Amino acid sequence: MHHQALEHVDFLCSPEAPRKTFALQWSVPLGSARGGLERDGLSPLHAELAQRGGGGREAKDFAYALDELGVRRSIRLGTHFLHIDALGLPEALLPALSLCADVIREPNITPENLQSAKLLVNQGRRSIEDDPGELARDHLRRLHAPAPFDRSAYGCEGVVEAANPEVLLEDWANWSGCRGGRVVVAGQLDPAQVVDHLQSECQRMTWSNRTLEPLLPETPADPVQKFIERPLAQVHLVWAWSAPTVHDQHRAAWQVLSRILGASGSGRLFHEVRQKRSLCYAVGGGWAPSDDFGRFMVSAGTTPDRATETVQVVEEVMHGILKDRPAEEEIVRAKEGVLSALTLRRESTAARASVLGNHFTTFGEVWDPKKEVQSIVDVDQAAIDAALSAWAPGSPWAVALGATNPFSEAAT
Repeated sequence: MHHQALEHVDFLCSPEAPRKTFALQWSVPLGSARGGLERDGLSPLHAELAQRGGGGREAKDFAYALDELGVRRSIRLGTHFLHIDALGLPEALLPALSLCADVIREPNITPENLQSAKLLVNQGRRSIEDDPGELARDHLRRLHAPAPFDRSAYGCEGVVEAANPEVLLEDWANWSGCRGGRVVVAGQLDPAQVVDHLQSECQRMTWSNRTLEPLLPETPADPVQKFIERPLAQVHLVWAWSAPTVHDQHRAAWQVLSRILGASGSGRLFHEVRQKRSLCYAVGGGWAPSDDFGRFMVSAGTTPDRATETVQVVEEVMHGILKDRPAEEEIVRAKEGVLSALTLRRESTAARASVLGNHFTTFGEVWDPKKEVQSIVDVDQAAIDAALSAWAPGSPWAVALGATNPFSEAAT
């Protein structure tokens, strides 16, 4: 693993000669939670516009340039960053890096491109209504996530409609030029060669002297239940319990607890709700922490006549783990699952690049897979007990979407 702080971005890489591919991730601080409410909607527009090329190339020419290199490219919008991802053969790495730099240096923000971006963002927002599970999760996020992390991936419709090219160009320059971005590369590469090429591209960019401020969550709202009536054959249920952040001292134990409770077919939720009582076909959940706030998420889908019982059983399982602590056999089985997932995550070049970047942003250090594996190996019954003793789950935020209200009779 390698880290080098360049003048304006952090460069991280995982050079591995046996790999047959490279994975590149260039992250600029244009995430959906950046800035005030006045830009809640600009980030999803940037994510659409970034797919339309840059550096003087139109969208078709930009796509052709990538195709000629054999490079797959995608744009992802996150809470903190907008990510430009590329995957290809080693000989295409430097040209792909230049193409990504073109998008960042000179985005193709024109009236025509902006109009099509607005249509797609608004279509994505409205399409949630046709996906009951996604709609329930969207309502849950707005209930429990503290601002500014409660923002939709599609932004505020009013902000989207009011945006013009001048506003977006200024917003792009203000945020993409901040110190705090990162470039991550994994796979077959020469770190020194990549650094030289990256510095050459960065010297052609306009940077501000502004350093990113940390995103501070506001005080979360109190737990609440929300029922959304829809004429559906199923009731879609989602919950969020308060849980530790990713910086918690019991982080490794929580990774194991996540699998014990819900992140596998051998988890308690799956066994009690599906296998034992046949309340629903799919149920699951897991610890979903960030460096800003933590939560334990659960989702299930069931028939209207069994929705109330499903609510009762899910909440009994979640609260029951405080009294019915995991036995040694349960812990060992869960640890094996977590360790397998960590190993599989390192098999993909793209996943390796993503983990390397996310870990550095969260912890300020280069990811050490051996250290992470050892932390899971060291989890024992005492560690699990310590994590549970420090946790007070309280009442959950919960959303039900369907034909009947399961919260009218359920005690929560």
